[in-house]
Amino acid sequence: MADSPTPATTAAAISVPLGTGVVLLGFFLGDPVELAGAAVLTTGMWLVGWNLWRRSQQADRATAALLIVSASVLVVTMLLALSWALGHVVDTPYLPLEWMAATHGLANAIGFALCGLLAWRRLGEGVR
Repeated sequence: MADSPTPATTAAAISVPLGTGVVLLGFFLGDPVELAGAAVLTTGMWLVGWNLWRRSQQADRATAALLIVSASVLVVTMLLALSWALGHVVDTPYLPLEWMAATHGLANAIGFALCGLLAWRRLGEGVR
């Protein structure tokens, strides 16, 4: 039987899709709405990272490393996302869209998604 979800897991499961939806609404309603969505999404993704880190404490060394990389990448990439959204609302520097795709996008694809998928595959195969 699976463990019951923690409050952090539940909050992540709610805030990630909610934040994504609010970011989408921000494209139509304005930059302040997009910033609010980015803040909600960042909170949710940091909770995902927290859950990944917690799970890494129960895994073998290689799986733990993959989970920790996946979790750590979220800290940096979501700071970039917040910086980008904030820069559209107040006069602060932010990366241009091309650099966001090259940093935020690529790091999330490789560091978060690929490392996370490899870790979960190892966990699914019973590697502990």
